[in-house]
Amino acid sequence: MIGSLPPDPVVQVNGFFKKKVTLVAPSSPLPLFARSDCAPPRGGMRDRCKEDEAGRRERRTPPRAPPRDRHEAARGSGTADHRCPPCRGAPASRARTLVHRYLPPPPMRGCIPALLLAGAAAAAPPKPHVVFFLADDYGWNDIGYHQNQASSANPQGKQTTNGVIPTPTLDSLAAEAVKLENYYTEFLCSPTRGTIMTGRYASHTGIGPDVIRSDMPYGMPKKEVFWPELMKANGYKTHMVGKWHLGARADVQLPINRGVDHFFGILTGAAGHTDYVTSAAYYRTDLWENDGPAFGRDGKYSCHQWTEETVRVINAHDAQTPLFGFVSHQCPHSPYTAPAGYEDYEIDYPARRVFAAMSTCVHESTVNITDALKAKGMWETTLMIWSSDNGGPQYWQGNNWPLRGGKSTDFEGGVRTAAFAAGGLLAAALRGQELHTVMHISDVYTTFCSLAGLTAAEIEDNVPGLPGVDGLDLGDILTAAPENTTRPQAELVLSSNAYLDGDYKFIVYPYTLVERQGWCNYEHNVTGCGYWQSPHWPTSADHRPSTFDLLECNDGCLFHVANDPSERHDLSRAEPARFAAMKARHAELVKTAYQTDGDFGYTQCVTVAEYAAAHGGFGGPPCTK
Repeated sequence: MIGSLPPDPVVQVNGFFKKKVTLVAPSSPLPLFARSDCAPPRGGMRDRCKEDEAGRRERRTPPRAPPRDRHEAARGSGTADHRCPPCRGAPASRARTLVHRYLPPPPMRGCIPALLLAGAAAAAPPKPHVVFFLADDYGWNDIGYHQNQASSANPQGKQTTNGVIPTPTLDSLAAEAVKLENYYTEFLCSPTRGTIMTGRYASHTGIGPDVIRSDMPYGMPKKEVFWPELMKANGYKTHMVGKWHLGARADVQLPINRGVDHFFGILTGAAGHTDYVTSAAYYRTDLWENDGPAFGRDGKYSCHQWTEETVRVINAHDAQTPLFGFVSHQCPHSPYTAPAGYEDYEIDYPARRVFAAMSTCVHESTVNITDALKAKGMWETTLMIWSSDNGGPQYWQGNNWPLRGGKSTDFEGGVRTAAFAAGGLLAAALRGQELHTVMHISDVYTTFCSLAGLTAAEIEDNVPGLPGVDGLDLGDILTAAPENTTRPQAELVLSSNAYLDGDYKFIVYPYTLVERQGWCNYEHNVTGCGYWQSPHWPTSADHRPSTFDLLECNDGCLFHVANDPSERHDLSRAEPARFAAMKARHAELVKTAYQTDGDFGYTQCVTVAEYAAAHGGFGGPPCTK
């Protein structure tokens, strides 16, 4: 049964082995980490646990001082105290107490944490705990329960892989969950994250078609009310770890100024997984905690870093206070570097082997975090949704077979992603089942806000002067399992180039960002990322499509994605009336798209290089206003 604990205290190590440990009674001080011994899950892997005997450093919180110009040190003596960036003042509209630390937090020790807390049942909070788990660039065929068995995209259960990425821990959790087999996202990182935070399509937030890059002077529009802002106003403690990627040009864009009580992660879209250094053009360390650089916390692999911080948060959380948790991994996104000891050398192609290792770390992270919730007695009052932010990058190491295309495209491989829902609040009738209700990542915002007790008016009309949010409340479907699980609204806008109407999909396929950069150019006059991969993909650095009979959709295509999830049969000629109607409707939907104001009007800025020089090589918002 979901949420039940075994009679004997156990700890799950790397998702594979269990060993008895001593659990601390609820009345005792809770340890930050429960140590256990680890053994590698498969032959050939090194021991992943290395003892760290360094003592814990004392945490100190300095007396609060009035907000000051954080570039003062750089302009004054020419030197800066790299231990402690000056506190920032929050905008008046989002006033909050800002706290920072002079010393880095104590080091975590040992393996990825698992069961850390006593298993005594916690008193139920007045509102449910909500957890959203986001993997980065995860392919449809990169998760175990889609491999070698029947699924909505592979109804005959054809062989899809020789177990290239076995995911036993995640599959075990998903067996207690409901697999969301028609779950859609945006096709790139920033557009998806903007939709998560606002409940609005990317065409409505103005984010996209490109991602938000470090040098771009914009981010999510100021007037948008973010998801954690609503949750915080409704009594939740809000925590986020991992990848932000919604802009960090100015203080107003920081997570703590968008409703997040505690943030630890990266502000950009990609950084080194251990040194957290961004691209050479903006060479600096991107590791941030709340209102300043996280000095001294680099050096640990990102997947482990975010997992340990999340478990620490759960450990310290008052279970009677509703928790909002957003775990936003960068794995298996580039740069492609594997955590030590995770590579499976049975995988011949080295790049795919690294991708698999990064994915394995995400699997373990998921199980360790859910185990911590169970041990704290919070799981039975939790609803968690696990999702990728878009399809796998088929032009690098991701595999979306049998779906067409991948990241950066509106074909199913780019926007139909692996996802499941779990937790004690999930309807018992759905556990271990597949749910074929069409869902969109914008629904996460509306569904979770509704579960938290916000009214429809509070959710829909959260920004005066703008139309209501696009996401639908599907909470009843997930928690009550009614007989009718059909999406209340048949139309679903995927982007300015594609939309769904029931089982039918209209798509116009122009070249996308990655294609303009030459990532999907192949011989035989094939150009574009909208190709089909093979069951075993990729197997070489060529990343060549399995077939060159590419079906062009430059003038639009019509697919019945329920019967043809691989989008191989264009019905535009067979059903010309429907095609014409959906094409016209798509044009109307694009006309009514709106964008909120994304101009932040920066007036007090330094260069990125000047900011890094004043903060010990760490990056951050170069503008204060």
